[in-house]
Amino acid sequence: MSCILFTKCSKSAGHNTDKFSEICTIDFEQGFDTERQMFISEIADSIEYIELKTPDDIVITRIWDIIQVDEYLIIKARVDVYLFHRNGQFIRQIGARGQGPGEYIVPCDMDFDKKNKEIIIADTRQFLFYDLKGNFLRSKKRDVNIPYIGVSDSILWIGTEISSADSKYKAVAISLQGYGDTLAHLLNPLCGITESGRRGAPGNPRTRFFYHEKDYLYFIGDMSNDTIWRLSGVSAEPYAFVDMGKYKLPVEFEPWYSSMEVYMQNKDKYWCVSSIVEDKHYFFLFSHKRNYTKDHKKGNPEFVKYIVSDKNTGKSFSVKDNNGIGFSDDFLGGPPVWPHFSSDDYFIDWIETHELLEMIEVGEYTPAPQLEELLSRIDNDSNDIVILIHRKK
Repeated sequence: MSCILFTKCSKSAGHNTDKFSEICTIDFEQGFDTERQMFISEIADSIEYIELKTPDDIVITRIWDIIQVDEYLIIKARVDVYLFHRNGQFIRQIGARGQGPGEYIVPCDMDFDKKNKEIIIADTRQFLFYDLKGNFLRSKKRDVNIPYIGVSDSILWIGTEISSADSKYKAVAISLQGYGDTLAHLLNPLCGITESGRRGAPGNPRTRFFYHEKDYLYFIGDMSNDTIWRLSGVSAEPYAFVDMGKYKLPVEFEPWYSSMEVYMQNKDKYWCVSSIVEDKHYFFLFSHKRNYTKDHKKGNPEFVKYIVSDKNTGKSFSVKDNNGIGFSDDFLGGPPVWPHFSSDDYFIDWIETHELLEMIEVGEYTPAPQLEELLSRIDNDSNDIVILIHRKK
């Protein structure tokens, strides 16, 4: 699917199409086939390993999202959302599971509205709004099942999987003030195609349709997409093109084009980009093989690749240190890390304690005293560790 096609589609979406910014290309194939070591100090000034301190009846594991707001960390685990102080001290749970007012069945995605200082949680059928004190403010029904959301200037963008050709849009924008009306949209390039099946590529906790960088919201969308859109309020324009090369699933193997059986027979050697973070110098792509499952460790290079694309040179490469994949920790001597999330101040990663202890115990890393002190307090049953990587200004 070409970036030019997406550009043409946006004209019918009511966006500003008089002039598009120059679109940069991310060479995924080059990044996949070229490896180099990269140190955290190349993108950051320091790193912190944050121990999450919770009441005895709360265990934080399988983190799906982290948002840093001022001195707070908003953390979405697999089934609940929590508010922590930036130092890891537990403050409160946001909402709760259930079907009553202010309760969610499954928190599918979340974002933070900076203008109104509200946490927005997307449930399977509704959006729920809370303040930073944990107070439930209101809820809004939504027909879209399992939406992904991002907020730009109090405009709520909703991204949906485009595996179904029945959906006209892959993303729509609605106002958080006069809720309900569609203000803008990005067309689904599959709309109108008669599908024989559905895309069955498995999701994972690190899949993210939206990301923020400075004043803009960016939309990645479904794993079949190859265009990144830059969003500002209701405005949208193509921003970057991810050239997957030989690692992109050919259209004839897509289940909507052929069948699920054909897809399952051919998908194993092709890859997806599930999330992207960036700074002024680089794009950071988390990618995985289409046969990736929850049983494959995030650090296994057979199934996962961490790819960096240099904005200045256009060169791409996979980041790998001597013992694993990711940025080498030349500050505290810990295992490799990766910027899965970001804020204006930090790149953010997380690691399960049993993985951290296992990687240290095999003797491949020599942690600094600050990290050693943390390791002495945790065990395999402790909460996940949040890693804050202080971005260079």
